Amino acid sequence: MSQKTKLAIHIVNASKAAKIAKASRLGIAVSAVLVFLIFAVSYYGTVVGNFTFSVDGMAREAGISMYEYADLKDYKTRVVSAKVEDNQGMTGYCGTEYYDGSQGEEVCIPGDEYFVNTDGPNNSFSYIAHTFYVENAGDFDLDVSATINILAALRGAEEAIRVRVIIDGVATTYAKVQSENGDAPGELEPLTSSFYSIDKVMYQEFIKMAPGDTIKVTLIVWYEGTDADHTNAIFDGGVKLDMKFSVIKVYDDVQ
Repeated sequence: MSQKTKLAIHIVNASKAAKIAKASRLGIAVSAVLVFLIFAVSYYGTVVGNFTFSVDGMAREAGISMYEYADLKDYKTRVVSAKVEDNQGMTGYCGTEYYDGSQGEEVCIPGDEYFVNTDGPNNSFSYIAHTFYVENAGDFDLDVSATINILAALRGAEEAIRVRVIIDGVATTYAKVQSENGDAPGELEPLTSSFYSIDKVMYQEFIKMAPGDTIKVTLIVWYEGTDADHTNAIFDGGVKLDMKFSVIKVYDDVQ
């Protein structure tokens, strides 16, 4: 074999080795990114359990604002309720046929009056509670929508969550319909309304809010301990929610 041939073979082998090394580095980099993304999703689902309330850009431009305390109108476009410490089961069924009292009163979610009479955050160790106000601080009548979105869910925790929404004194508790683990799969959980869609808890419209009109909103979020899906399987999981206010229509003063 000539020296020139040996050199050519050496160059080809070196080129192959370089390509393999490059591919290996790329594979390591991709794997590292995937590991980071998996960790980030897990962290997002299990640790960042806060609840964000906000108005979108169009609503902000139209004059929709929020504040947390009736006696202090500190207008803002975003409010964050802190995460709870754990996801142990509470229950909203105390005093009804759906709770036998065997777990005592300490797991009972307080009555609505306890929450609606306290402005701002009112969390406990195992539930989120927050009261705030949404005002049309603009110059025109507005149609406004409110949507609670599921941003992330891990380990099926969304199956056992309850979201109670009290708007101007009218209360609704939202939950997913019963899973295969329930007594009546596909049916509503007791005393609840179903989620609006796979990624939305609720959707509601407020028609023709006049300048100065205000909506009082109280939200309570917990894991229902009597739910058939509240098992050890969800203890490493979590649900991330937000509530968004948007403007559907602006009524100008042109007749």
